[in-house]
Amino acid sequence: MNNRFVEVYAGAYASGKSETALNRALQFSKKGEKITLVDLDTVEPAYTLRPIAAELQKQSVNVITQPDSFGLGEAASYITPMQMNCLSSEGNIIIDVGYGAGGLDILDIITGIEKENNLKIYIVINTAKFETSDKESILEYLNFSKGSVQKEWKHFSGIISNTHLGDETTAEDVINGYNKLKKAAAEAKLPIIAIGIDKKLESEFSKQYDGVDIWVYDRMMPKALW
Repeated sequence: MNNRFVEVYAGAYASGKSETALNRALQFSKKGEKITLVDLDTVEPAYTLRPIAAELQKQSVNVITQPDSFGLGEAASYITPMQMNCLSSEGNIIIDVGYGAGGLDILDIITGIEKENNLKIYIVINTAKFETSDKESILEYLNFSKGSVQKEWKHFSGIISNTHLGDETTAEDVINGYNKLKKAAAEAKLPIIAIGIDKKLESEFSKQYDGVDIWVYDRMMPKALW
């Protein structure tokens, strides 16, 4: 499928990668574009897209996730054939991957991903998190998150700035986090693709900040904990 895109979102625990992935999917479904959201986060079995899959389906997002509870973390989780063969779905694809030592290695189980012409892999960074709180730790996490199996197609295409403190997040927090991340991104030679903000902050931002797109999130992941 040469004319479609595949976007992958990775990031540390509580970075907002799942929120980013599902809201990115909603951006396209609202425009009437066919979109499939794939849950490949096998690290947190109690915090997946499964509980909100039906709600996303009502908003025209095709969701591929585990059909039931599974395992207790990486050691006991499993991957379904639908997840492995997710690229057979029509239209554009967005993939949410888990955090941890494996990094992007989970992508190796996806059939045909190395043949995708328009594959973009993004990492979501929340500078309010200890492991990504300054330039040095961000650069270290970027390297850590690449995984152990290096392949030509498996590299980060850009960064999503998503500094947040949950419900306590202010516009100043978002901007300060972006400015901190900007220094690390420049050293890593990676572009910042977007700045994620909660919908309640939408009135305090225009469509761009510092030339970077603003992505407004409807926070759905709090409903995904079961």
